[in-house]
Amino acid sequence: MASRGRKTSTTPDVPELDFIGALCEIWSTINYAAYHLVYVRVYIQTSALQTDMDQLRNQDQVFRDMDQVDVVISRAHLAAFFWQLDHFFEALRSAITRGKKEHPTLQYFWAYEKRLEKIERTTTRQEINAYRNLGHEIPGIIGCAWDKKGGRFLHRHLPSINSHEPKESIDLNIQLQQYFEFVANVWFSFAPGDLKEKFPRNFKFPVTVPYSFLGVLPAELRGVPRFEVSLESYDRATVSQEL
Repeated sequence: MASRGRKTSTTPDVPELDFIGALCEIWSTINYAAYHLVYVRVYIQTSALQTDMDQLRNQDQVFRDMDQVDVVISRAHLAAFFWQLDHFFEALRSAITRGKKEHPTLQYFWAYEKRLEKIERTTTRQEINAYRNLGHEIPGIIGCAWDKKGGRFLHRHLPSINSHEPKESIDLNIQLQQYFEFVANVWFSFAPGDLKEKFPRNFKFPVTVPYSFLGVLPAELRGVPRFEVSLESYDRATVSQEL
């Protein structure tokens, strides 16, 4: 039983962070975004995301099911990518606000706040927030550009949003990279000089190979078995009673 008067939102095992400690934790958000971005890069290199829908519908059910898995994974990681980038700004603002309260005589926290407000008004920041919100409304925010004459696949892209610049002509990888670098550079602009060199600008993560991957795999990765985990969702009596 929780102690009387204790806030349920507190986490006793996690120490309170000063501004530098908060920046270090916020760096994890950038790492999470990088993780989701590498998955998006790999999973858009699949026939599931580079084949006309009519052709996909004519496939055998087993291949359609595998394609659907690749689509779900790519969409999930893209939504998570934008969520992490958007959350970065929320976490940074919270760290600055806490710094102002704890150190009211340190004027640079007020300067940080003004700088962040200016960044929040930039086009790139506004687009990150817009795509984060759109991803919550519509899961499939990966558009596809085709050659109108030959029907040939050209590239994947983000859909255009009202009041923002059109994105159909920009390759998805290029656009997402711009968003990612923007956020990473914002972090470095707030980090003290002695902290910058301790955090690398390169990121590496293992990625499972999609079912319908069209890219070139190294010889040692060809034929590598997949590790599958099955989940079930039934209307079990115990769950139904709780609802």
